[in-house]
Amino acid sequence: MMENLRDFYDRLNEAERQLSVEVAADRVGLLMRIAINELDLDFEGFHRGTASDEADQERSYIIRVGVVRILKLAMEAHRDFEAPAITIQRDLRYSGPVLQLIAMAGTIEHGRRVAQSLSAVGGRIEKLEDRFRITLPSKLPDLELHERELERLHVGNHRSFLSEGYEAIIGEKIGDEVRTLLTDLVYPFRTHFIGYEADPTLDFYFFGHAYTDMLLAKGYDTFHFSTTFGGITFSNFKLAATFIVSVGMKHRAFVRALMEKVPSIRVEDVLTVSVETPGFLEGLRDFLNEYGQQFTGHVPVTDEDVRMVFDVLSISRRNLALLERPGAPIPPLIQCSDGHVIRPLAGATSDEVMLFLLNALQHNFPKDYDRAQRAREGVMQRALEKAVRETLPELEYRGNIKLRQNGKVLTDLDLVIVEPSSDRVVLVQLKHQDPYGADLATMLARTGRLNQQVGDWLRKVRSWLSAASPSAVRATLRLPSGSSTPKVSLLVLTRHYAHSLRKVVDGDDAMFANWNQLTTASLQEPGSGAHGLDDLLEKLKGLSVPEEVEYLPEPSSSWGVGSLRFTIEQERD
Repeated sequence: MMENLRDFYDRLNEAERQLSVEVAADRVGLLMRIAINELDLDFEGFHRGTASDEADQERSYIIRVGVVRILKLAMEAHRDFEAPAITIQRDLRYSGPVLQLIAMAGTIEHGRRVAQSLSAVGGRIEKLEDRFRITLPSKLPDLELHERELERLHVGNHRSFLSEGYEAIIGEKIGDEVRTLLTDLVYPFRTHFIGYEADPTLDFYFFGHAYTDMLLAKGYDTFHFSTTFGGITFSNFKLAATFIVSVGMKHRAFVRALMEKVPSIRVEDVLTVSVETPGFLEGLRDFLNEYGQQFTGHVPVTDEDVRMVFDVLSISRRNLALLERPGAPIPPLIQCSDGHVIRPLAGATSDEVMLFLLNALQHNFPKDYDRAQRAREGVMQRALEKAVRETLPELEYRGNIKLRQNGKVLTDLDLVIVEPSSDRVVLVQLKHQDPYGADLATMLARTGRLNQQVGDWLRKVRSWLSAASPSAVRATLRLPSGSSTPKVSLLVLTRHYAHSLRKVVDGDDAMFANWNQLTTASLQEPGSGAHGLDDLLEKLKGLSVPEEVEYLPEPSSSWGVGSLRFTIEQERD
């Protein structure tokens, strides 16, 4: 199979080389700009109505991965474009050929993603006379489903609560003023496009909504606000990300206002805009210094700092490696030239910006990032204690205990939870993680590493427990010397994803969960009476390993780009 897989990758790379020649033929920058426009048009979903079907979802997926690849190829091909900030009306005579190139790039990226997953899911690839045939198992377990749905529930509930609370704070009068300002300040620019004036009331209003949205972004709490990267605080980077989200929200609102004000305006002509870089940097600097004063430990930024923040949060010809992996996050800003930046709306959502920011920080400041990662478990330890104490106040905690065997450190325990009333003890390993988004290769690498680390930890802890005397167990776990031998359980708690641990966490003494599952299990239902540590662990088991396993549907499909053809099908039971 490996030879067939290598041949498949070679054919995909050859198809991309041919595609890159067509992309490089455009020296103006028009192809890239049209591709970004098409991405935003699809992302905003104006053409789909209220519901989307599987065909719409597949089309959006191909456009997303295809446009990001087109963007990389176009910027690699030319050091600069002749007209980088060009703005034109959508015309199918131009958009049609670009959409074909996007479909080609998306098909190539899809082929790579499928190839990446083959060994993980147990599939196979065959080289036939006319095509490659990829066969997947008859059942593809969706291990992420329950984590994904629980996260959607948590985020949805919190988003509604925060948004409604924010609207209640600002009051109905401010809301009416915002709507009036949006209508009054927007205008048609050169007949077909969009222009609008600035207003501090709108800046304040959309900052509030962007900030509440960013609080729920996956990865927002990855590091302490005072952690520095390149000398700039994580708080300032997050505030800059919030600025981008707020600008995107404001632009969407102005688009709706303009379409109501001037019905002849077409949405496809006003979604994506480019702005002059100096003005954008000035606005970003003023935003960071004005709104940053509201936050503890804010450090004012200079023009040099703002330029560094901007370079981290944007894609340019210097950091195209950030777009290398299929499924990479959409960049929130695109430096199409030294003097202009494109603001794609598809990259201006809280989750997308936050994921791009974390990837960019790791790319630009690897030493700072490694240092910051090593300090995260302590923060998670304190957060765990706080979350559980609200439900079970009688529990005790011991932190950072080393297990020794034959005079050597075998492994460590990030946290020990003790229930004195029942001689119940839980040994905890904490895994603070970075989210992986839609990047399949990163997901496979990180879950594989997680599984290996957790498997090693379980083996070593169980080895120590089986060899240690009762007195040694009590002394190491800092239990009273006269207490009875405790009943011990093992818990692996992760920040974002734990689904892959079903493959390595076994036995009645061990369990795993992610943070959403922990907070859900910690909630007491009214009138449910007293709860203990055993009840919490039982809830965690039910949430992390559901009774029923859901499966991913994979209908048969045929794909082609150039002379390359490949089909995907599932085995029949």
